[in-house]
Amino acid sequence: MSSINTNPGSMSALRLLTMTQKSLAQVQDQLSSGLKVNNAQDAPATFVIAQGMRGDIGALNAIREGIDFGIATNSMAVAGATAISDQLTTLKELATQAKNDGLDGTVLQAQVTQVLAQIDTIAGTSAFNGVNLLTATAATLTVPTGLAATDVISTSNTDLTSASGLSLGAIDVSADADAALTAIAAAETIVGNALVAFGNFGNRLDSQGEFTTLLTDTMKEGLGTLVDADMAEVSAQLTAIQTKEQLNIQSLSIANSAPQSILALFR
Repeated sequence: MSSINTNPGSMSALRLLTMTQKSLAQVQDQLSSGLKVNNAQDAPATFVIAQGMRGDIGALNAIREGIDFGIATNSMAVAGATAISDQLTTLKELATQAKNDGLDGTVLQAQVTQVLAQIDTIAGTSAFNGVNLLTATAATLTVPTGLAATDVISTSNTDLTSASGLSLGAIDVSADADAALTAIAAAETIVGNALVAFGNFGNRLDSQGEFTTLLTDTMKEGLGTLVDADMAEVSAQLTAIQTKEQLNIQSLSIANSAPQSILALFR
């Protein structure tokens, strides 16, 4: 039955066209964003999981920054302790020279005083962003390494100042060179132990930093698997849906022209 008031064919064609255009909008959204799951409406469960993973990735990036800060702080301590070790070598040379007859002990002691002052300068300035591991007032350096509260590694400060840390404040090479050499040897042991501790801590930070980077990259890959669109597939879908849209438009046009055939009955 033909009717000019109701056109079932036109309504059906319009419904199909609307559905096709909705699918086209979804595909175009995937093409522009690169994501097959861009909001909760696309896939609620997957979107929630993806949001959780994004949060973890952000936290791991912050942890990586903290590790880099720890590495820099520790590297500064290593550089300072190494420089102090070099100064102790100079002190040992001066104390040994003081044992030789004919050398002015007063002059050598003046040089010793300058070296001790330089040790204090090095210890006091071996800081990174306000953290100094070579003074008595320094706090323990704690570095987060994971998402759990207990995932941390830390190292303690070592006082390498000449008087309080290395007990060299009272040495006098002009009065007792042998006693000075004994005190210097003890200071070398302290600095050596500090270098070992800082070196081990630095190696652990480097290893943890590499693992954190690997873990972050792995999580990013997993997130991509969940939400990233296959662009080749999306492109093929776009072509197919655009073709389907054209066919729907033609079908709607044909359906809309059908009632006009009734006019032929009145000619």
